[in-house]
Amino acid sequence: MAQDSFADQRQRFTGRAMELSRAVLKIVSEDVRTWDVFRWIVIVLLALNLMLLIVLVGGLRSEIADLKQDRGTSAKDLAGVSKEIGDTRAALTQAITDTRSGLQGDIAKISAKLDARVQQQPKPTAPPAAPKPGAKPKP
Repeated sequence: MAQDSFADQRQRFTGRAMELSRAVLKIVSEDVRTWDVFRWIVIVLLALNLMLLIVLVGGLRSEIADLKQDRGTSAKDLAGVSKEIGDTRAALTQAITDTRSGLQGDIAKISAKLDARVQQQPKPTAPPAAPKPGAKPKP
């Protein structure tokens, strides 16, 4: 008997749902028939946007899952990258030091050459003083 009451309730629910869906479809179909092309274009574009978003979200979820799987090996990778960064930093520091010492040596050589040239050049002598014009006789 309990099964009969469930079956009866199920039939009533299904009947009510069918009546409600028919009423909604009747209202919507009357309204849809009066739509112009612009409204249909808007509906199609909205549907395309939703499909694009669904595809993008699916792609993002798969990328996130891949990243989560790769996370287990990140400790080894991090240690390797840290070692490479340290080696590169040491090599860069050494190269900068070598360049500085080389530049200081070149600057010292250039300064010595300039000093030698300055000392080799004869010192310019003052031009002979021009004779003073003679005093004018007073009248």
